[in-house]
Amino acid sequence: MSDEVSIQESRKRARDNDEDLELVILVIGFIIVVVGARYGQRYRVNEVTWNECERAQTRATWMNTLRNNRICRAQLRLDIRCFEKLCHTLQSKGDLMTTRNVTIKEIVALFLHVLAHDLKNRTMQALFARSGETISRQFHVVLRSMLKIGKYYIKPVDQGISYDGDNKWKWFEGVLGALDGTDIDMTVPVEDRARYRDRKGDISTNVLASCDPNLRFTYVLPGWEGSAFDPRVLRDALHRPNGLKVPRNRYFLVDLGFTNGEGFLAPYKGTRYHLNLWRGNTPTNYKELFNLRHSSARNTIERAFGLLKKRWAILRDPSFFDKKTQIRIINACFILHNFLREENMEETRLIHEVDQDLLDAEPNDDIDEDDDFISTARSTNEWNNFRDDLAKKMFEEYQVRRVQAI
Repeated sequence: MSDEVSIQESRKRARDNDEDLELVILVIGFIIVVVGARYGQRYRVNEVTWNECERAQTRATWMNTLRNNRICRAQLRLDIRCFEKLCHTLQSKGDLMTTRNVTIKEIVALFLHVLAHDLKNRTMQALFARSGETISRQFHVVLRSMLKIGKYYIKPVDQGISYDGDNKWKWFEGVLGALDGTDIDMTVPVEDRARYRDRKGDISTNVLASCDPNLRFTYVLPGWEGSAFDPRVLRDALHRPNGLKVPRNRYFLVDLGFTNGEGFLAPYKGTRYHLNLWRGNTPTNYKELFNLRHSSARNTIERAFGLLKKRWAILRDPSFFDKKTQIRIINACFILHNFLREENMEETRLIHEVDQDLLDAEPNDDIDEDDDFISTARSTNEWNNFRDDLAKKMFEEYQVRRVQAI
């Protein structure tokens, strides 16, 4: 019996020793895990902090390069002075606000860089060292502010303005400017592609716009399907509550795609019109002279469209944004075009200070009675007679000057 008892006691002691050993191993393992986690967390924090410092340095280097006028124009399509004024205008009139992590200049530069070079979110992440969510969110923040200041830059032509001093426009008394449509490529859902397919087979939107002789746009209506004809878009613009306003005693120059009707002066059909057809030729009758001068003046809208698309690359190819955002971007590009035109004119006149009158003045929201404006675009005998009288008067003066020159 004594031997059996001793054997059982020894087995019990062995089991107790094994349990103690397991407990010691568990305690040691727990200590290793806790210590490892603490040092690992500290390493990860240091790694994140170091990466953020590198990203901040990348952003600072990028923004510092914009202090050079040449680089600023190449990257943002405007010089330093215009860039700073745009930031100030967006902040004061567009309610653009800075945050703890971004500055006004950084997000405006980001926005302009996307428009100027048509870059995707992933590319912008590398350039500005920001997350894709930050890039997208700040782009739309600036876009909303840009649309808010649109009323200060895209404004109707003053009804009392006269272009007597302009050699191209002085022949058209009462003219407001030129009006035309242009196609801008878009990306739309599959079910909408048939409606947005234009006559060239591209998916685009038809943008109706008018401009003055200084290449400043006075009205813009984007969003219509590329398959829509210009006269249809014009009818919609005339019937909108805040649409195109044409006084009954004034008119726009339009091409043969529009009807020659009250408020819209079109050239003669079946007569040489485009400027490249007049090289080495001289007009022989009143219709040819009228078409030559009409084409020379109306070419302003074509130049304005060309300058707009050349400056903002995002308008030259289908965008990767949704349809609604693409239309807003088109509006923003027109606003920026007018902003730069006004700045360039001020620079030409050697005015380098901020235009406080523009920043402080509220837009004129007074709308005259609808009877004072044209609501339809249709051909009438009275308007055709008006065009004939104007063309014959031009030709008579032209012949007199030719005789005097001889």
